[in-house]
Amino acid sequence: MILALYFVRFFIQNDTSVSRDQKTFITGWLVLQGFFLVISPNLEMILAGGMLLYLLIIPCYFVYFILIHGASDFRPELEKYLCALFIILALGTLGLIYFGADYKGSDNLLASRNIADTNVTMAYFILLWPFALLYANRQKMAVLFVFVLSGLFITIVLFSFSRGAVFLILPYLIITLYLTGHFLKWILFIMLIIYINGERLLHFLENQNLTYFWSLRFADVLSDYSFWSNLQTVSGRVEIQQTAYELFLESPVTGHGTGSFEVLGPGFREAHSLFYTLLAEQGLIGTIYFYALFLFLAQYLVSNALKPRTLHYWLIPMALLFYLAFNHTVGSVFVIIPAKSISVNCIAPVLLMCLYFYPRNAEPFYMR
Repeated sequence: MILALYFVRFFIQNDTSVSRDQKTFITGWLVLQGFFLVISPNLEMILAGGMLLYLLIIPCYFVYFILIHGASDFRPELEKYLCALFIILALGTLGLIYFGADYKGSDNLLASRNIADTNVTMAYFILLWPFALLYANRQKMAVLFVFVLSGLFITIVLFSFSRGAVFLILPYLIITLYLTGHFLKWILFIMLIIYINGERLLHFLENQNLTYFWSLRFADVLSDYSFWSNLQTVSGRVEIQQTAYELFLESPVTGHGTGSFEVLGPGFREAHSLFYTLLAEQGLIGTIYFYALFLFLAQYLVSNALKPRTLHYWLIPMALLFYLAFNHTVGSVFVIIPAKSISVNCIAPVLLMCLYFYPRNAEPFYMR
């Protein structure tokens, strides 16, 4: 609500003229998302959050970025604030895990990862990571800064106990560190740490039961010749997505509305897949609409990454690629307005807008 009041004040004080195409996009967004809210059987529980996030905050953010992205300091300031957000989110998540492990005497890190909801925050780390790297590269001690940020990222993955995160974040780190020129330095640093503190690290992992909890997560997965299918079966995603598909068949055109899967499905907020969640909640109309937006964004980011000579601009499309991969394999993370908790947020759409407007600000500089 404070953010909404800030937008009102900002728009009153500044010229808010937007182009015809931008007005058309905003109008289409408001009409579609308003419709999907109205038809939801979960409307009573998500009305306030749904209207605030879908119909106010996201459109206002879009207009806000239109107005400010042309500022000369837009990119360095965006990098700075999103790097700060990456660090705050990482430390906050680790704090939740630390205190959650002793919640009611559980002493169970697998329980604490659910308290911290690291499956959700991992998607935010993926989108924040390129901006954190870009900001770190501008600093005098860039290599050390990148090592610290990488350590935070890896620690979050370690305590997430997310099998999907392991297979996504490792290649993501390798690719992004290569694009920033830090990969060989990073590998040498890790090898040095392992060489000097190898025994201490193993002792720490054993003391914290990390090896035990990870073995629990992978034991069933590795017991079959088909790793990927076994991973989906063990995680229960197959049954959840089957339920989402059955809901889609009941209303294939419009779906059942925003937030409907939580009350019509098995009780989860989403179907552990953006595709199946959209099918169940917004039918063919919403699914086609969102994938058209993602396709446009991907095409724009790739075309802009091809223009400058530096590899750094490929960090942005890489973030989108791995975010979408996460959303289709681990869990759907877009706007979260659950009926049974207060963890209401729309960080992902805002960060996707940051991915879009960051290269837009750079265009006049590298096209001269």
